[in-house]
Amino acid sequence: MLKKVLLAAAGTVMFCSSVSVWAGDAEAGKALYAQKGCAACHGPQGQSTNPAMFPVLAGKDANYISEQLHAFKSGDRKGQGPGAIMNQVSAAMSDSDIENLAAFVESLK
Repeated sequence: MLKKVLLAAAGTVMFCSSVSVWAGDAEAGKALYAQKGCAACHGPQGQSTNPAMFPVLAGKDANYISEQLHAFKSGDRKGQGPGAIMNQVSAAMSDSDIENLAAFVESLK
């Protein structure tokens, strides 16, 4: 009996650790997406105006977007050519802004 309880508990812990918990506010992120001019390159619905130059954002999860924005912000990722603007835009963003923007991007299909 104890073995079954322990196995169930371990399974629950493993499941919960693999589920992404995201606290961003997608509505606030939508406003930020417009304010920062993201649609100019990435398109209003994240489909990109030029996929060879600017990545499609639609379909990406919030954790991925957050990681990329933090990498741009810290300088660990350097935008090239027109993408260099990402370092400037993300440098002015708070952690909360990044969470909100990531939540909005995740909502795009």
